[in-house]
Amino acid sequence: MAGRYHLLSVAVVNRSINLGEEMAIDIIPVRFYGFDTAIYAFAALIGLAIAYKAYKLHGLTGKKQHFYLATAFTILGIGLATLTLTSGYTYYRYFMFGQISLFDQVFNIDDLGFWIYGLSSLVAYSFLAMSYIPESRARFAPLIFFTVSYFAYLNIMLFAIMAYVAFNAVRHWLDSRDTNSGLVAAGFLLMAGFHAALPFATFSKLLYVAGHFSLVLGFIALLIMLIRVGK
Repeated sequence: MAGRYHLLSVAVVNRSINLGEEMAIDIIPVRFYGFDTAIYAFAALIGLAIAYKAYKLHGLTGKKQHFYLATAFTILGIGLATLTLTSGYTYYRYFMFGQISLFDQVFNIDDLGFWIYGLSSLVAYSFLAMSYIPESRARFAPLIFFTVSYFAYLNIMLFAIMAYVAFNAVRHWLDSRDTNSGLVAAGFLLMAGFHAALPFATFSKLLYVAGHFSLVLGFIALLIMLIRVGK
């Protein structure tokens, strides 16, 4: 009887591991392997360009909102650059040796990259949220949950923060009807859309692809706004 229970336990563990390995295939279309790394690199460059423009604008205006924006995208750009490095390494192993280990049950270098990006996003989005909170109440400390199934949980937390930021940006645009405010609202909505799409990527690979393009378009909208304001 004990032997049967042992075999059953081993079968359950093996099944869990297999499900974790299948998750990488379910989330990311094979044809998209490597393209998301290019998107991360592009987004990192745009993010750092946004930070540079926002720092220059802060030097002219002295507004804390511009400082928060610059700090947020500096942190976010570095997080995306780190994710570019680790995902690029992971895909290199796949193309050279046929090994892939994305979102499985083992903590690998790809997980480290996503955690660094996730934590940097939490900090960066907190700065963005503070730009819409009165200074006397500008204290924001997101809860961080460490779990093996981090992918969905982390993106849901990031979506919650960005939804708050996007809501306030849309509210500000509805009050002002200004083009620059509209670009800010569009940028934050698209960034929130990125995190909203990723938890559902296990059901549809297209949502993984669409989410990444949404992220880049959001960054582009914000960069266009800063270029317009800086003229």
